[in-house]
Amino acid sequence: MRVKLCTLDQAPQPGKGAAVRSEDGRHWALFNVDGTFHLCEDRCPHMDCPIHDGIVHRGVVTCMWHQWQFDLATGECLLSEHIRLTKHPTSIDNGIIYANLP
Repeated sequence: MRVKLCTLDQAPQPGKGAAVRSEDGRHWALFNVDGTFHLCEDRCPHMDCPIHDGIVHRGVVTCMWHQWQFDLATGECLLSEHIRLTKHPTSIDNGIIYANLP
């Protein structure tokens, strides 16, 4: 299922994340790593805190709440092999970013 997230103009700048709400009402964290968009639920799986405002550095987001770190390309946690981000692929069509959901 393809769901509209936002336009490219509304997307976060490289090295940043943003909270976005898809057209079906769900809340997401969208990250821009050198022009590649990474999408996950807007919650850190460590303690369910928002993750969209985390610090992005070299493709890793650090949660602002407890400093847990996640690789945005894979979703893997750098502190525990038992925790990971639930990621979803994105696509861009005519200047609109879409989530490609199962």
